[in-house]
Amino acid sequence: MYKFLATILLSTTALTTNVIADQVNPLNLHNGYWVTKVNPPGLGPKITVINDMHVDPETMRVTVYAQSRVFGRVVSPPQLNPDECTETRNGDIHCFHPDAVYLNGTGQELDQAMGDGAWWVKHSWVLGGEGYCNTELVPKEIYGPCLPVKGILLEDGLTMKVGGEDPTSDGYAKIFYNERGPVVDGKNIRYKVARFEWDKNNPESDPTLGFELIWDCKREKSAFDNIARDCPLMNE
Repeated sequence: MYKFLATILLSTTALTTNVIADQVNPLNLHNGYWVTKVNPPGLGPKITVINDMHVDPETMRVTVYAQSRVFGRVVSPPQLNPDECTETRNGDIHCFHPDAVYLNGTGQELDQAMGDGAWWVKHSWVLGGEGYCNTELVPKEIYGPCLPVKGILLEDGLTMKVGGEDPTSDGYAKIFYNERGPVVDGKNIRYKVARFEWDKNNPESDPTLGFELIWDCKREKSAFDNIARDCPLMNE
């Protein structure tokens, strides 16, 4: 059901990355409660994917809290405590996600469910500094080794490139990397995450686009601190 995360491709020809920010720091354009819906090929219900994104321009720390939902029910990360597993209706086994933290609006990340919040997958990095070990937002029984990744800010001062560490090359293992950034759609600012992948049989080839996801900002309360933030705006 979730293999679409590595295959889906959305058309974005009407979008441009020529963003004009009215924020003091353009990195503030990443801040927001971003929501997208995807329809996996051959499956019925659409999956809602949330990236509750927090960026501190002073420390360059980026933190994303993520969930995927179907009909309002969280399917990833599984709503389980550490070391727990459950069987789904179709017989799949889903276990606790290794990157999950429990959020209940108190501004703290908890390691046990308290009954008044939910589990979210947390990915956090410092642009140009500390990375993290990535396990993607997909429910599984066995998640396997995570991928060490780091994030950098590209020359436009706005787009983030997040990918696998490889000290022998340009900082990115030739597996895949994501580019994240705001885009302009008419008068609105939306958000794009684009996956670029290398041919496993030819790692010296140029990376190609694997998929793109386009997100809309919602003024929803963050599960982390219960604050509803304004969405990024454009200069007139």
